[in-house]
Amino acid sequence: MTKSDLKLGQRATLEIIQELGFGVIERVSVRDGEPLLVATTRIIEEVTLASSQRRHFHHGSADFTLTREFECLFDQLKKLQNGTVDIQIRHSRPFRLIIHRHEACQHLVAPGESRDVHE
Repeated sequence: MTKSDLKLGQRATLEIIQELGFGVIERVSVRDGEPLLVATTRIIEEVTLASSQRRHFHHGSADFTLTREFECLFDQLKKLQNGTVDIQIRHSRPFRLIIHRHEACQHLVAPGESRDVHE
């Protein structure tokens, strides 16, 4: 898979990950297997003090073959189809995907009751 094969949301996600280097993109919406950066999405950069963090990414719009980490990320989002995720980033590559499982808490709320599960 190459950068030019990506859809708009995938390409935007790839470019943010590459530019960020280290950190996390929180609350990424996934619709029909594609990442969507929305108003609630947060981009958090991680900076290690007294360290020379080097970023490894391809500049500009040049086409290139995606690393295995990016292929795995986009495959996982396709499997998820719809939901919300956080993407942890290390060395300008996706490192870990955290999937928000709201449906797992549905059994805790009685029908007709609207309760905040964080109370």
